[in-house]
Amino acid sequence: MKQPKIDDLKIDQRGTKCLRAQMLKTHKIKITINLDSDLLSSVRKIAAQRGSPYQTFINHILREALANKKDQENRLDLLEKELNLIKKKLVA
Repeated sequence: MKQPKIDDLKIDQRGTKCLRAQMLKTHKIKITINLDSDLLSSVRKIAAQRGSPYQTFINHILREALANKKDQENRLDLLEKELNLIKKKLVA
C-alpha cells in the first residue's frame, strides 16, 4: 500500500476540536509511556481480539490491577483486625 505524502494530508480542525472536547469530558489525560515491544504487541493483539483500542485496554488493565490491589489491602486489614481480636481473647 502506498503511503500518502505529508503535503497531501489535511488536518480536520473541527474533528480535532470535537475530539479534544470529548477527552476533557472523560477526564482522560494524554501521556507518553515507554513499554517493552513484546508487551505492547501482546496488548495490541488481545485488544484487537476484544474489539477495543489498545489504549482503552491498557486503561482497563491498570484500573483492574489497582482495584485488585485495594481489595487485597482491605482483606489484609480485616485479617489483621481479626488476628488482634483473637490475640486479646487468648490473653484474657
